[in-house]
Amino acid sequence: MIKIDQQSAKTTKMDIGSKLKFFRIQRNLKQEDLARGIISVSYLSKIENNLTSPSEEVLQLLCERLGVSLIEQQDETILGELMSWYKLMVTSNSDEIKLRYEQLSLKIQSVNTKTYMYFILFELRYYLYLRDLEQAKLLIDKLVQFHDIFDLQMHYYFKKFYAIFSYRQNNYSDALEHLKAAEKLLQRSTNFESAEEADLYYLFGLTYSQTTKVPLSITHTTKALHIFQAIYDLKRSAECQVLLGICYRRIGEYDRSEESYLLAQKLSESLNNTYLQALIYHNLGKLYSIRKLHPQAIEEFEKSYYLKEGRNLESKLDSIYCLLIEYDHLGDAKQCRKWLHLGKSLMEDPEEHIEHHYYFTIFEFILEGNYDDLDTFFLEVALPFFQQHDFKEPIIKYAEKLANYFESCYKYKKASYYYSLCYQELKKQSFLY
Repeated sequence: MIKIDQQSAKTTKMDIGSKLKFFRIQRNLKQEDLARGIISVSYLSKIENNLTSPSEEVLQLLCERLGVSLIEQQDETILGELMSWYKLMVTSNSDEIKLRYEQLSLKIQSVNTKTYMYFILFELRYYLYLRDLEQAKLLIDKLVQFHDIFDLQMHYYFKKFYAIFSYRQNNYSDALEHLKAAEKLLQRSTNFESAEEADLYYLFGLTYSQTTKVPLSITHTTKALHIFQAIYDLKRSAECQVLLGICYRRIGEYDRSEESYLLAQKLSESLNNTYLQALIYHNLGKLYSIRKLHPQAIEEFEKSYYLKEGRNLESKLDSIYCLLIEYDHLGDAKQCRKWLHLGKSLMEDPEEHIEHHYYFTIFEFILEGNYDDLDTFFLEVALPFFQQHDFKEPIIKYAEKLANYFESCYKYKKASYYYSLCYQELKKQSFLY
């Protein structure tokens, strides 16, 4: 039962219907269940769509069945706590985020419709923060039902969070559509802080980077950087510099890329942020690898790996995989076997880390010189997976290895197939198609 101070009434007659619909859906009731014995279903539908207003008597009966009162007070304290929790998710990686969620979950049971809606929206952001896409999808489906009672800010957050959900699913075109919709809503409101605008530009930068639209990524990331610098947000400024470094690396501007990474490194060291430092070392390793500076790349990847102790396993497996590639370039089979053994030992359930499981399996075949079995595994298992997830880099890398092997064995038909596969993926990478 929601108890509300009648002296602080906020509900007007024309939004009563939306609130009735909100609580009906919240309680998993059909229109027939709510209307039975009180009014007709068609009349309730008109009320819920704000086409007509119920009498006081009808409203009282509907509210009693729902167990609510529509005379609400705005709980500004809890709304402030929700906004603080949301900002923490955007700017931090602390245990405080989970603690705040647990505390707010208890408080939110007795607040009004608006505050509850913001809780559900930021709960969606919380599950995206946790990368729990299954739970996030359930909340998206729930929020869609409340779409017609969103205010402008709620619409903005929904579009932004939907974009993050699509991004996490590698659906970058869909993410961009939602980001563009969010940007239009942001421009219509004066209630957002500059940090919110900067975060949206940063998300644009990330998404354009994934779609290899590097100039657009640089433009939006630079906008975000200027805002974060203006408000002295060093952590977010460092994140922007990392993203700019990735963009410059992709277009061959290696000196500018290194400059951005080193600027980010200074900021992360001043903050003593080991998460950022590990990210920067990893990307410096990638830069040195592309420049064929393999010993320097190994040094950066190892620094990144050892800073990731106690962190996300997927991130540690990334570092191990990169070290395998570098030691393979140097022809150091002993070090390859050492890191391969470590990587496999960390994966208790390979199915939970299927991408790295495939990478490590491929490397096992390579180290054993067993290219015939690698050929079968790559065609039947790894290649369909890489294509499904649009992972071009491993397709190019291992198609070239197999092509070279089969050419050396005078199996030209096989070699031709893999060279052709490699060429097709390179065309996509370099926009020659």
